[in-house]
Amino acid sequence: MLLVEDSALIRERLLDLVASCEGFAVTAEVESEPQALAALAQQRFDAVVVDLQLREGTGFGVLRALLHAPQRPLTMVLTNTSTRPVRERCLALGAHHFFDKSNEFDQVAQALDALRATLHRGRHP
Repeated sequence: MLLVEDSALIRERLLDLVASCEGFAVTAEVESEPQALAALAQQRFDAVVVDLQLREGTGFGVLRALLHAPQRPLTMVLTNTSTRPVRERCLALGAHHFFDKSNEFDQVAQALDALRATLHRGRHP
């Protein structure tokens, strides 16, 4: 799993959350769009959590890259920028889920549990 998040505190919370999800481990953590693109070029991920505001670049660039990936991972946007137009743009760029950091953080775990069940049945989202 890839975490694309510039806040060390949020990354730490996500690491704890993912650790509680059976069958998943974070294999890469990055803080910027260029780092995310490099990680995606080097490794295949089953799931990616993307923040929109990054140290360099944006999560939108990461979403564009994921949209064209040969095997698209489960893509979750986790952001504080949760307006309707931003949500619609993310979904148009292929995000499977869009979560508000303030009140939907734990839904990342629910999405991972659903992905695990899907992978167990031999399918990918």
